[in-house]
Amino acid sequence: MYCFRTIDEPSGLTFTSTVRPGEVRVVTLVGDIDAATVGTLEEALATGERLVVDLTRVAFLSCAGVRSLLEANTRAEVAVVAGGHAVTRSLEATGADLLLDIHPRVGDAIANLTPVPEPGREA
Repeated sequence: MYCFRTIDEPSGLTFTSTVRPGEVRVVTLVGDIDAATVGTLEEALATGERLVVDLTRVAFLSCAGVRSLLEANTRAEVAVVAGGHAVTRSLEATGADLLLDIHPRVGDAIANLTPVPEPGREA
């Protein structure tokens, strides 16, 4: 079963949050992440212990956005899907690419997260 929630932010950033099997929350962002919209990013990253952050439809990622991703990575298991050159460049320029788990596709990111053992089964 998939649960999702979409938030429309008039400032130019939207996100959809979907819960996938294995308690993985996939957050897909669309728009620009900058000082005006970083609050929306932080809201999107606020819940979940296993997050896949899909940035393939993000055109701009500011240092404030990178900082929010790094902060989320300290409290949760985070995998980032970076598609565009601007996002990749921001992650590389700040060194965040060395600290975050980055993947080219959502499926790869989900597969790389630590599996959650099923109840009644040992890992």
